[in-house]
Amino acid sequence: MMRPGFLPLGVMLAAFAALPVAAEQAAPVAAQSEAAGKIWPSAAEQVSYAALQSLPDWRGIWLPMPGAPKPEIPRLIGKYKTLYDEIQALIKSGDPEAQLKVERRASACEPPGMPGVMTQPYDIEFLFTPGRVTMIQEAYMQVRRIFTDGRPLPEDPDPTYNGFSVGHWEGSTLVVTTVGLREGGIMGRWGISHSDKVKITERIHLDPANKDVLVVENTFEDPLALAAPWHSTYLFSRERAQDQLEFICAQNDRNPISDKGEVGFIDAAH
Repeated sequence: MMRPGFLPLGVMLAAFAALPVAAEQAAPVAAQSEAAGKIWPSAAEQVSYAALQSLPDWRGIWLPMPGAPKPEIPRLIGKYKTLYDEIQALIKSGDPEAQLKVERRASACEPPGMPGVMTQPYDIEFLFTPGRVTMIQEAYMQVRRIFTDGRPLPEDPDPTYNGFSVGHWEGSTLVVTTVGLREGGIMGRWGISHSDKVKITERIHLDPANKDVLVVENTFEDPLALAAPWHSTYLFSRERAQDQLEFICAQNDRNPISDKGEVGFIDAAH
């Protein structure tokens, strides 16, 4: 699905080469722009910030913490089960190739995308604005935009790293549905990858027993990778006295791996 109002590069070049033809075809493009011109509440001028006062206090940054329930073993199918079994065998053998195979993108500074963005060993931060919750992950400075203004999920989304997310509040719990993810993302555990048909539902809320603990309950549904929905839980602890740091990753940043499988560091001074 092409983003409304944008044209592929080839179309734009053709337009410059044949302006009369482009002029004749301007009507369909204008109609498309008009159809896509609906302003949702998150961008409407009249929306007030007053409604945000009733939302729960998620201020501060949230650090990943241990103690979450151990996830069940996923019922993977097809090539996704083959990959999982292969990597689990490598892990049991102690072969460092297991980590390299799963985390190969990290060595090339490619962001993990959803749901890996939620399992990085770095903090996350939430920003509330009218009709939207924005989540910022310190690792790679990734941004998730969760629209809470009533817009529907796209029927044919362009696959992206973080997908397209819509959410709504059920009391103090934010319920988020995400679709439109790229093929091959990692679902929080070595070897568990998903297709581009995956749908992720998150229920995000404060722990009733400790308001400085954030709970993220996940449900993964994927007709190509999973025989049944798979569930996992993430926990985060609040830190009010810190801010996020800048995280820059260049394409040629790589840590060398020794013959023993140990990670080394390149001294930039030499």
